[in-house]
Amino acid sequence: MSEREREAHGAPEAERYHAEYVPLPGGGEGASLVALQEAINENARHSWKLISVSHDPTSQGLFLIWDKSGFFSG
Repeated sequence: MSEREREAHGAPEAERYHAEYVPLPGGGEGASLVALQEAINENARHSWKLISVSHDPTSQGLFLIWDKSGFFSG
């Protein structure tokens, strides 16, 4: 689990889908894009597919949902 992810105590291990929290740093658009690109690159190395992005309304961050199977049909 990366430092950026929130600890989910007692949560089951991800089987097919993996949720990741990416905090977006202050200081402008450039810093936010760097943080987001790092998270995308890290999980793309596993051949995971990004299937959803959602803004966390309680903080300055994003939830990224990854399909760990790496397979898409249609």
